[in-house]
Amino acid sequence: MLEDCLDPSSLKEDRSNSVTIGVADEHIGLVVGRGGRNIMEISQVSGARIKVSDRGDFMSGTTDRKVTISGSQRSIRAAESMIMQKVAYASERLMD
Repeated sequence: MLEDCLDPSSLKEDRSNSVTIGVADEHIGLVVGRGGRNIMEISQVSGARIKVSDRGDFMSGTTDRKVTISGSQRSIRAAESMIMQKVAYASERLMD
């Protein structure tokens, strides 16, 4: 009976998608935070799962660390936005 009420199109939002973005190696510490605090907060607030590549594992041809964000499209967009805000803040601080 319950199955009849479920609309398959409403489940698409929860299907696992993933996006990998590059974050400059010098900014990764600010994104992760002390003891992983920032990355855990971004994960909790956005609902996305976030994995940062190991030290020395870079996006091809760059010194950017791989940050893989997975979850619903909405949670991926939210996490990516929060990560980019942290990177922009770090970049602004370097300009001062």
